[in-house]
Amino acid sequence: MIKKIIPYHIKIKLHEIKNIFRDIFKGYYFNYAKRKQLPSKFLHTLKIRQDLKPNDTKKNNLLIAIKSIESVEINPNEIFSFWKIVGNPSSKKGYLESRSLVNNQLEKSIGGGLCQLSGLIYYISLHAKLEVLERYSHSMDIYTNENRFTPLGSDATVVYGYKDLKIRNNLNHPIKFTFLMEENHITIQLNHSSLIENNKVDFKENILDDNRIEVFTIINQEKKGKSIYKRYVSNTIKKTD
Repeated sequence: MIKKIIPYHIKIKLHEIKNIFRDIFKGYYFNYAKRKQLPSKFLHTLKIRQDLKPNDTKKNNLLIAIKSIESVEINPNEIFSFWKIVGNPSSKKGYLESRSLVNNQLEKSIGGGLCQLSGLIYYISLHAKLEVLERYSHSMDIYTNENRFTPLGSDATVVYGYKDLKIRNNLNHPIKFTFLMEENHITIQLNHSSLIENNKVDFKENILDDNRIEVFTIINQEKKGKSIYKRYVSNTIKKTD
């Protein structure tokens, strides 16, 4: 009952304070990468290209967040936090309403669509074998084999104040994420100064009895994690963000 009457912005503040104490306890707090440009030279890149499934509001939100992400170079042992870099996606910053998955429902929310960026960062980090400190899968699989634009298991949902994506640079040189936006595609580049291996990443699905799917993340034929999704049963949604 008390939770229902607490204003949403107060809940966010409380979660932010909780997250600070948690980050201090885990040793993350003083190791976050910050928005800065360093004179590093990046000679190599890893790339992943995805369908964009664009609309004007989603593109707007992606471009604002990309500008912040591309202002960051992550030094060895530093941690990339999606929300530490992007910040609260508020209308004051220019973010617009776009569709996102909220409580197992597709709804419009300010900053909707940003999960495609966090998912791309997570997916390419798996290929580079960067250290994933925090990542959440979506609760539900809303796609079919016909409209899926990224493998099930490669997603990373982000909810400001609640769910973040945190990646540690466990390499011995700086890295940087950049993006290329096209009309119907988006490409992420992981830029690095020393050649790193593009590891083989696979996802193995297993249908469970209770309308759920478990997906194992496999890197170089070794299991590295598991995600579980509810199966979305509906023909009413044909296009999603």
